[in-house]
Amino acid sequence: MKKNKILSFVLSIGLLAAFTSCESLDLSPEDYFGSGNFWKDQTQATGYMTGLHNYLRSTYGSIHTMGELRNGLIGDGDDGTGTSVTGASLDHQSLIKQDLDADKAGMSNWNGLYSQIVRINLGIQEISSSTVVADNLKNLYLAQAYGMRAYYYYLLYTAWGGVPLVTDVAILQGQVSAEVLKRPRAKASEIMDLLKKDITESEKRFNDYGNAAFTSKYTWSKYATLMLKANIYTWAANVTTGDQQATGKADLEVAKKALEEVINSKVFALTPKFVETFQTDKKTNTKEMIFCVPFNKTDKVYMPFVSTCVAQQNLFVNKFTLDGKPIVLGNEPYGNRTLTGGLLRHQYKESLWRSFDENDTRRDATFLAICANANAEKTGSNFGVLLKKFSGTYYPAEGSHSFDCDGPIFRYAETLLLMAEVQNDLGNDPTPYLNQVRERAFGDASHNFNNESKYQNTLNILGEIDKEFVCEGKRWYALLRMKDQSGKALVFNADVNYPFIVGAAKAPILKESEAYKTLWPISVSTYSNDTSIEQNPGYQKFN
Repeated sequence: MKKNKILSFVLSIGLLAAFTSCESLDLSPEDYFGSGNFWKDQTQATGYMTGLHNYLRSTYGSIHTMGELRNGLIGDGDDGTGTSVTGASLDHQSLIKQDLDADKAGMSNWNGLYSQIVRINLGIQEISSSTVVADNLKNLYLAQAYGMRAYYYYLLYTAWGGVPLVTDVAILQGQVSAEVLKRPRAKASEIMDLLKKDITESEKRFNDYGNAAFTSKYTWSKYATLMLKANIYTWAANVTTGDQQATGKADLEVAKKALEEVINSKVFALTPKFVETFQTDKKTNTKEMIFCVPFNKTDKVYMPFVSTCVAQQNLFVNKFTLDGKPIVLGNEPYGNRTLTGGLLRHQYKESLWRSFDENDTRRDATFLAICANANAEKTGSNFGVLLKKFSGTYYPAEGSHSFDCDGPIFRYAETLLLMAEVQNDLGNDPTPYLNQVRERAFGDASHNFNNESKYQNTLNILGEIDKEFVCEGKRWYALLRMKDQSGKALVFNADVNYPFIVGAAKAPILKESEAYKTLWPISVSTYSNDTSIEQNPGYQKFN
């Protein structure tokens, strides 16, 4: 395969079907969708937008890689051996322990996200100039496209800072040009400018569309745009990246206004019971999902990475609950049999599990704690947790298990906790928003927080993020946004880290001397595909 070949455009059953991502900035030799063979009627444009949404599902694993692996919640077996309680070797230990460099970069070729961006760029180009798409649908499709492009660039920006700035498709004579699409890294400020421009254009187009702002949690809506806007502006307010300085209060006010619009819409609400937010038979009832991607038996597409947080069925033999009882798999739809069908390669820390109050319903809805020796102390290598939260459904009539939970991107609990964070940053009382999440977790107001010092409020908010969003990729971004009393990001603060071994001295996730690791390194393979790409500061430069 030639260097820099990236996008392969294929039309299947009248819809956007596949781009094959192969190296660097994702290019393709034949661009069917940019030719005169496509974009001839509104049905084709609608199909193209369906395809763009499908690709959001195909990239869902980015949430785990980019937001979960480095957030301090996943362990090393709790005894330092790198082995789970079921005996499986644990994956991604270099990332989990922040041991990163160009050879251990965790991701290569910008995690394949430019494949999605170039698809969106083509959609924006063709829909904007279309004479066959009705004006109201043109506004809807462009609103969605600009929102989705901002989402991908937000992932890129928060991972690497300044990245190549690609807003066109560079089609020449029916082909995508590899040379034209090779771009140097833009300044961080240029990417932030694009983020704000795109999210503003998305919001404007939704307002021009003027119809129902929300029709499906599986479709990018105005509320998805508002949630992304709040994330972008909260990040901009608090995080300095390269030449992009943190902006402070002005952008916090923008984030606050976006979140207020989501809250005041009354469209969304917390699911009464935390566990039901993720159960497959409650998908049609929950009002908590603002935007998510569908994983289900109908499409035969299932949530990625969860199989690395459960175990093989035979490994449950001679495993026990913490009260010493043998584990019974049973045949209940949401019972222990959903914890089979994988290999425990990612085991969350014992110290995280023990940080939950025993009355917090999220603990047992999120994890099943087990041990290997019922007669020994249940800690260290004799302790482990399996992920129940996204373990899917067992279908007794079929004797089958599927990882068919929907994949959250934005849910209402994030609206409330991000609003609590913004209000606290602005010097306001965060507890009206914080305690809504807290009350759902405990069933009443008995464990509500009081408004305390700004730093204590920050710790309380982060603690709720930790427990609410396990395996949703939110904590890493919060650690970089949120600050301690001295104004340093919490990623450098030992108070908020969970030790690998219970009772061990706390240490920060990153030392201040490793501040450069708040950005990910450029991988060797990314550089090999384009030697003009410069390494992020702090990492060893390419020769």
